[in-house]
Amino acid sequence: MPISYKTLFLLEADAFSLVEIKLLDVQSDDPAEVYFWFRFDKASHHLEHLEFVAMNRDGAEEQREFRQGRLQFNGASGTFAAKDGASSSVRVGSTASLPPALDEAIQRYFVGA
Repeated sequence: MPISYKTLFLLEADAFSLVEIKLLDVQSDDPAEVYFWFRFDKASHHLEHLEFVAMNRDGAEEQREFRQGRLQFNGASGTFAAKDGASSSVRVGSTASLPPALDEAIQRYFVGA
């Protein structure tokens, strides 16, 4: 049975997507059980769960810190700086519907979890 979720943020680079989702069928006071950030490799279809550390907002700019890197973005674009030193520009995408391959990877992640 497919999981039910809402896409909160979608950021697109040429090689990968970053997405934050909120699970709709989970009743918990622990945000780590409800909210998830993922990095999706478009070529391999590998989905990596990003380990959330902290978030901040400075005016229109959002910031997220993960064990794997740091994301800064506004309503149109941003930058993801990976821990290995690689930095990529990202574009804010529509959260209305995810690309099918990304949705399939998210569904597989939770079925296998």
